[in-house]
Amino acid sequence: MIEYIQMILMAVLQGVTEFLPVSSSGHLTLLNEIFARTGMGRIEEPVTLTILLHFASLLAILFYYWRPVLRMAMGNDVRLLKLLIVGTIPVGVVGVTVKLFFDEAFETLCTSVQLTGAMMLLTAVLLILAQKMSRRDPHEMQKNGLRRNLKTLSYLRAFLIGCVQALAILPGLSRSGSTITAGLGAGLKRQDAGTLSFLLALPAVGAASMVEILKLFKDGPGDSLNLLPLAVAFAVCFIVSLLSLSLLVKILRTRCIGYFAFYLIPVGLILLFL
Repeated sequence: MIEYIQMILMAVLQGVTEFLPVSSSGHLTLLNEIFARTGMGRIEEPVTLTILLHFASLLAILFYYWRPVLRMAMGNDVRLLKLLIVGTIPVGVVGVTVKLFFDEAFETLCTSVQLTGAMMLLTAVLLILAQKMSRRDPHEMQKNGLRRNLKTLSYLRAFLIGCVQALAILPGLSRSGSTITAGLGAGLKRQDAGTLSFLLALPAVGAASMVEILKLFKDGPGDSLNLLPLAVAFAVCFIVSLLSLSLLVKILRTRCIGYFAFYLIPVGLILLFL
């Protein structure tokens, strides 16, 4: 029963924090640390669980953005598809390199509470920067040729946004927060930066999720991680992710994400000095 409670709590937390720019991996690390210190017991395979919960969130993205995904699949938006391919190259290179040569070391790194706290503080800095960039005069940007949308964004800028996404494999560094900030820096509006950020998650995190899922079924769930509570957590995470994605899209229409920094700073400091 405790395992079910742990899985559901982590699923709800993943669903809420995956799209809000507060680092889902950071919060999952924090919750796992709470489990360990309260006697519930640490979940022994946090990376596999985290990846599977990310996959549930990816299904929520597919459900929410089915129209642009369908347009790309039908060949009606080739340019957006190319932007996603170019933007995925950096995280693909980094991910394959880590998996082939540093897999065990990276799994250990993902359990570091102090590193997670430091990266959450870095996310806070990025969100403050995003807040500043979102206040730039749109007419002045248009006049100076700095305003772009998904139809005019260059492949080079998409690649650079992808490089930022590659750095977000570090625990505590928010993928959505860092890529939305990079998108704003490239001249995109908040809504376009958010759309690109979420669509970039499909190939990047999706591929990583599939690798871990195949590994899970190949090696077996083991004694410490059963499939039934994992399946329940997966379903819960999908539903909560869909709700939180809808919320963030609404937030991006009217305001920026910089205010989340005021939450990340104290949480990051707590983790840093645990």
